[in-house]
Amino acid sequence: MGRYSFRNVGILLLFVLSTSSVLEAQQPFLSNLSATRDSPLFTTYAAAMERSEFTLDEGFHFVFYDPDKGLDFITDTAGDWCLAFKRGDTYVYLLKEMFQEPVIHASYADIVTYTFQPFRDIRVDVTFLVYSSRMAIQDIEISNMGDESVEITVIPFLRNDYRTFDNVRFHHQRNGVTCIHEELPDGWVLDHDIPFVDKVHDVFMLSEPPDGMTSFYNYSEGAVRIPHGVEPEIRPVYVVRGRMHHADGERCHHVPRPRLKVILNGDKNRILTDTAPRWGSYDENVNRYAFYGIELGHFGEIKTGDDYTITVMCRRTGEMAVHTGVIEDLESKGERQDITFAPMASSLNPPMLKKELSDDGRHIRLSWNQIDPHVRYNVYRRDYETSGVYALLAREIEQTSYTDRQAGNGQIRGYLVAAVDSLGRMGMVSEEVTSLEENDFLSYIRGRVRTPCSVEDLARVIALEKSITLQPNQSRRLRVIRGFAKDDADLERVIQRTAGLVDENLKSYVHHNEKLYSRIPRITFDDPDTEMLYWSAFSLMRQVMLPPEGKCGYNYYVFSREPTWGWGHGGQVFHESLTMLAYAHMDSVSAMNSQHVYLERQYDDGYINYRTGPYLDETIETHGEVTSSAPWYAWQNWEVYKITKDTAFLRDMYASSKRFYQYYVARRDKDGDGLCEWGGHAVLESVRDAWVAVWDEVAWPTHLEGVDLNAMLVKEARALADMAGTLGLSDEAEAWTRRAQTRVDKINEAMWDEECGFYFHVDKKDNDFTYHESDDLKREEIIGFLPMWAGVASREQAAALVQKLTDPHKFWRPYGIPTLAADDPYYNPKGYWNGPVWVEWNALIVDGLIQYGYTEQAEELVQRVASNMIAQLKKYHDFYEFYSPDHSWAGYHKTYIWAGMIARMLMDVNMF
Repeated sequence: MGRYSFRNVGILLLFVLSTSSVLEAQQPFLSNLSATRDSPLFTTYAAAMERSEFTLDEGFHFVFYDPDKGLDFITDTAGDWCLAFKRGDTYVYLLKEMFQEPVIHASYADIVTYTFQPFRDIRVDVTFLVYSSRMAIQDIEISNMGDESVEITVIPFLRNDYRTFDNVRFHHQRNGVTCIHEELPDGWVLDHDIPFVDKVHDVFMLSEPPDGMTSFYNYSEGAVRIPHGVEPEIRPVYVVRGRMHHADGERCHHVPRPRLKVILNGDKNRILTDTAPRWGSYDENVNRYAFYGIELGHFGEIKTGDDYTITVMCRRTGEMAVHTGVIEDLESKGERQDITFAPMASSLNPPMLKKELSDDGRHIRLSWNQIDPHVRYNVYRRDYETSGVYALLAREIEQTSYTDRQAGNGQIRGYLVAAVDSLGRMGMVSEEVTSLEENDFLSYIRGRVRTPCSVEDLARVIALEKSITLQPNQSRRLRVIRGFAKDDADLERVIQRTAGLVDENLKSYVHHNEKLYSRIPRITFDDPDTEMLYWSAFSLMRQVMLPPEGKCGYNYYVFSREPTWGWGHGGQVFHESLTMLAYAHMDSVSAMNSQHVYLERQYDDGYINYRTGPYLDETIETHGEVTSSAPWYAWQNWEVYKITKDTAFLRDMYASSKRFYQYYVARRDKDGDGLCEWGGHAVLESVRDAWVAVWDEVAWPTHLEGVDLNAMLVKEARALADMAGTLGLSDEAEAWTRRAQTRVDKINEAMWDEECGFYFHVDKKDNDFTYHESDDLKREEIIGFLPMWAGVASREQAAALVQKLTDPHKFWRPYGIPTLAADDPYYNPKGYWNGPVWVEWNALIVDGLIQYGYTEQAEELVQRVASNMIAQLKKYHDFYEFYSPDHSWAGYHKTYIWAGMIARMLMDVNMF
């Protein structure tokens, strides 16, 4: 694993201050890489904090590791930034087509440099910088390493698989293209009144006049895909929605996304699919977070008692899910119905549909493969401008072709075919084909189409071309710049600024990062993979920091900047701020500022809301009580102070932490017995914000005295004692120590079970382990170890806890400590809070093990957690919200701040 270079944080800081010039003189780790696709390197990039903003903020993930993809910088919804080359008749784009795969030489939170060879004698050196939330630069140097002159065409292009590029305009005098792409907000953003830009204006510019500028319906041959309509101004009638799971409980996040079909009252004359418009919402009908939804109002006059059948097919596994329901209450505007996929029971696979347009475009001939000699086929058509429903054109025909002689009336029409068996059962529909004439990039670039038919709307690809001639040993530099704007007026300013970046010195941005990263404690690692994980974790944490904006007078963080999903882009919460205990080693000032955000928003009575952001004060009132965050506030502030030694920060945060503690304990001990229970929206406040075993099968958390909560409050009181003592407030320090000890005694008296050797919640009414049935609160969850972290357990109790912890049938799993014991019937290693490894909770356990002298177990635990994180970094080059304790797997949200705590864990196990 390696060893930390210094014995404690104080010595570390003195060393860093006294030897900063030595550190800066050394070649920084992240500037001296030879990283390949098999290296555990984080490769998502977003603008530096000082050049970032909240509302319009584009980040990019570098896909340099998938043989079947190009060297793309992908986004969540803005389209992907790609680079291809053509030499003679040879077109090179995919990684597997290249003579030499890319090697990354430097990688920081906002910039990456790499080298590759598309052809044997052509070397390409690229620096990619996310200059700001609005602009990114790709600097490309092409070198001829051969003995003969070569002519090569460089092709930067944008590719949008999310929706489309619209309003495409070619600006020959400005060497580029402008267009619009859509970034539809999710329901969380709308519900919380968070500002957003749904139509983003793009600039795609070359440093020299391009030889060609084109746009296409598709990248490759195939049906023209039309995005589902969005009609938020229309009130929803009845939406059926839910989550999609596979049989093992894992959400269906597969790409391509599942296909959906709906029939009302058994009537096969009309069907709905996932391409239908969405009323009253910007949500997709099938989204990346494994949710589906469909508006039944498209069928027209629906009524109470109507039945519907929803069929969903996972296109990755071929599994199906069928749900039949009844409309029970139209006033409710819909219902939730989760679905679970299972292997298909029939042979009615979706036909593979093709089309041919007549020369005049008035007729369309459909053809498809024969599924089975005994099946028939239904053919459907939808008029995109007038309806979201597909109407039956031909019923149960035997032939595998059909001609629509009314296709050319000026409307965009979509066509589907489905197989029907002898019992009248209809299978899943085919992929859609449309009446639009196909126009794809590959056919043009490979010379199969001489003249491109560039499109202004519904474009999926926008390409620039530049042909260059290189003599032996000659190099040529091109620069591609992409900018983003909120509206037409803003667009002109962005165009001007984009042009101004043509000569920007990118080396200065690497040097800036080298200086920033030189503050990070150096650890000598035995394993190069662990070393790369350590440094990558700091890039993740740095990347989510944003500057003061809106209500935030200080810099703050979001959970994740790419993708910018609503929940992850709202602002700070105490449990995510655990990451500051690692990040403060990199940038102590911005870590302290992040904590100050809570102080500036604190209420007069001491309350701090659940979530705090530049445009968000999320209080979540439940039963007349507002929700706060899990009480990790004083302890975080004390830990940050131990790193920074900033007395002014300590003084401010002691006063704030004291007021919050007093507010919290006064309102979370309803029975006045000295033990607290979660309040407000208790599941959210408790951090474990979903159905855990006890919440689901026994009791809502407000009815229990929480072992996790009371352990946190002990840690808070002890941190307040340390803060007061450091500030010279000895009387207050003694009072805090007494408070902590009183709670310690109560926890051990009520919550420790000698028979099990474990800590559990207790019933608020009588402080026992029974709520409904005898001992039904004795569920072994990860929170039972928090008394070690809080210093509540005696040496004997700690020994019993460690015995439980290291039992491989319970918690000592291959990749870390799960949130629920593996022998619990509710256990699911991919089931959110009922099994997966959450890195920050494992960090607390590591802290507890070290406190009680179990250093070998602490180091082994860190190795287990790190090994899965390394495996996922090697596979996907990203960090995740949580990881499986049993499998090489991670889910669900990526680029997630909490995972950065692995850096602190690696520090901690190398300090003893």
